[in-house]
Amino acid sequence: MPRDDSIFGADLDGLKRLLTVGDDASEPEASSNGSPVAPIGDLTEKLGLRIGRYRLLRTLGEGGMGMVYLAQQNEPIKRRVALKIIKPGMDSRRVVARFEAERQTLALLDHPHIAHVHDAGTTDQGRPYFVMEYVTGLPITEYCDRHRLSIEDRLCLFQQVCHAVQHAHQKGIIHRDLKPSNILVSAEGDQAIPKIIDFGVAKAMSHSFTELTLFTIDSQLLGTPEYMSPEQADMASEDIDTRSDIYSLGVLLYVLLTGTLPYDAGTLRAGGLEHIRKVIRETDPKTPSTRLTRLGNEGQAIAEKRCTQIHVLAKHLRKELEWIPLKAMRKERSERYRSASEFADDIENYRKGEPLIAGPPGTVYRLRKFVRRNRVLMMAAVAVLSVLLAGVVVSTVLAIGQARVRAEAQLIADFLETDVLGSASKARVGEATVSYILDAASKRLDEGRFKEKPLIEASIRQRLAGTYRSIGESDQAEQHFLKAILIYQQRHSEEHPDTLRVMGALGYIYEDQGRYRDMERLSAKMVQIQQSVYGVEHPVGAINVLGVALCHLGKYEEAESWFNRALHSEWPYIKLNLARVYAAKGRYEEAEQLLRKTIEAARWDVEYGVDIRYSTELANLYREWGNYDKAEPLFDKTLKALRQIKGDEHFLTILCMYGLVQLYVDQGRHQEAEGLFSEALPIARRRLREDHPVTQRLVNTRAVLHQKQKQYDEAKKLFDEALQGRQRELGEDHPDTLESRNDLGVLYKALEQYVDAEEQLLEAVAGRRLKLGDTHAHTLASRNELVELYEAWNKPDEALKWKERLPDIIGQAPASTHAEEL
Repeated sequence: MPRDDSIFGADLDGLKRLLTVGDDASEPEASSNGSPVAPIGDLTEKLGLRIGRYRLLRTLGEGGMGMVYLAQQNEPIKRRVALKIIKPGMDSRRVVARFEAERQTLALLDHPHIAHVHDAGTTDQGRPYFVMEYVTGLPITEYCDRHRLSIEDRLCLFQQVCHAVQHAHQKGIIHRDLKPSNILVSAEGDQAIPKIIDFGVAKAMSHSFTELTLFTIDSQLLGTPEYMSPEQADMASEDIDTRSDIYSLGVLLYVLLTGTLPYDAGTLRAGGLEHIRKVIRETDPKTPSTRLTRLGNEGQAIAEKRCTQIHVLAKHLRKELEWIPLKAMRKERSERYRSASEFADDIENYRKGEPLIAGPPGTVYRLRKFVRRNRVLMMAAVAVLSVLLAGVVVSTVLAIGQARVRAEAQLIADFLETDVLGSASKARVGEATVSYILDAASKRLDEGRFKEKPLIEASIRQRLAGTYRSIGESDQAEQHFLKAILIYQQRHSEEHPDTLRVMGALGYIYEDQGRYRDMERLSAKMVQIQQSVYGVEHPVGAINVLGVALCHLGKYEEAESWFNRALHSEWPYIKLNLARVYAAKGRYEEAEQLLRKTIEAARWDVEYGVDIRYSTELANLYREWGNYDKAEPLFDKTLKALRQIKGDEHFLTILCMYGLVQLYVDQGRHQEAEGLFSEALPIARRRLREDHPVTQRLVNTRAVLHQKQKQYDEAKKLFDEALQGRQRELGEDHPDTLESRNDLGVLYKALEQYVDAEEQLLEAVAGRRLKLGDTHAHTLASRNELVELYEAWNKPDEALKWKERLPDIIGQAPASTHAEEL
């Protein structure tokens, strides 16, 4: 993108007017970006001259009515300032009034991220001047790129700018020229501090002193076209309010995220003033992800400045994140954020994974564009629901017999045609058309569409729940399963096979949600019912749900025992989940053999993509085993398939991303890990619970990366979050909790906080010995950390005590290439 002009502290050839509102005289020659620039050589004040208590050092810039100098103040404090003085011959009553209005505008503002006015006065010749803070930073986009700030850091910095703009708006001031060169960023210690400058074209909403600032120069646009709102581009309109600044902030965020403008500057300016106005008022910008992916090699360079890769950055932008700048840039002001603070709040919503104020544009607009551009996808979504309900027809027919087939089938057909598909024209169409159709079906069921036919309703709800789970919407799936269970309990009984079948499906929803204790309670109840009521000694389906829950809870011996009871079954999931237990216990060779043999022989029910799920399990096994050459290509292949089949934010996709990012961290590939973390962790926080075990795995691994990069404060914060979350969710003795204790102990050791390190590592060793055994690689790793701690602490006797048995134990350990852990 073309580089914006700089102002304070920048090279002279990049300077523009500073804090100016126009000129009554003829316009100077236009610069390359269309802004008026007067010749700097025509100076009156000589460098070294004193004006009041300020000595002029050099020229910073010149505008239509004023000169700006870098000046030195020595009393009452010593500092450098920017001094603006009205130019000779420009002291007409109108220009002086404008100059005074500008000074008073700035004097109203008192915010840490807005350049301050320090002083004002009049020279001996009667020319007014004022003195303001001298800002030495870089334009915000240049600062972010030079320091390779991540998307998360850019959002934090942008929020500060929003708060500063909100302050100006509360004081009744609209900036009207927000762009990178007017927001300079400097580093103070470890903090990036933005400062808004150049209120030269600002407009006051209520103060009488700004009466003369409301007019636009004849045939000129006030502001910068690339950042200008539609209403500001309409020069006939004086109806400019704070939402014009919101639009400019939206463009700024767009550039911070993508490194490119929503409208190409060269194309925008090529057609003259009317073309500029037409584009701004009528043409919708392309989505940030689309704009980025079309940049080719330039896009990769942009992604690298954000510590990521282009495909990761594009996927990071897609969907919710890119809704935020696009909402701020809506053509209709009423559809933008109501205030800069609301803008900042929505960014905070995104960072915390909370629901956004932003969303896809309104119903009619999006429906018209979506149907026109996506007819194939729309038809595919209808086909999905048709298949879904066709399955309901078949299962219902089998349940009720031929006598009522036609009547019941017609009811379902009417439901499909009238209640579901007939409501499509009323849709607020977003990114997921299938979700809308499922929601429409759900709403009609909740309204009592099959009140008189509850078994049909239960059957439909089962199918809806399965489809919701397939697209990663586990909360909606849970509600349908619960309602189906209630119907079956009321119409049949709790022990009825239909009830038990749906209870089993609900157990897997609890697995997706990370609610492993609920999964254990539900499945234990199912096993008890099937054994006592039906005399089934080993109910395979219920045992599988129970074994998976026990494995997730770290109860490996119990899980293995239950799976062994059901090995007589040919059902592949029993063997696959038993392999997961073997892997957790460090029995890697047995796990690999069982996984590979079962995956190759299985005939999958692919509705939920279970083959892909166990590909991730196999890749994780190789990673844990230290066989990175086998793990990485399997992760890459599986993640690519998951993105295509399930999407970027599906639970299975997040699970696979966790395994791959853990691989990068294990291998010390920090830049690749940073890029994937920037995508995976925000998605996990938003799509899963904060305490979801998978979220906390990502948090803990992110902390490990911070530690390896010697970013100890960030590591400590995340380790604390992971440890506390795992304690609440999984308990003190869970292997994941013990992992956080071990890693926190390693951090304390690096910080030479030996007492704290000893406490954490002793608890990790004790817990891992009980949970995993003496010879497990994780137990050995914790023991080795204790040895290194005591050696660093100069406690050789303690180190020797923990070292003495290590060789014997290592000899008994299962084969593993994790030598670095030992």
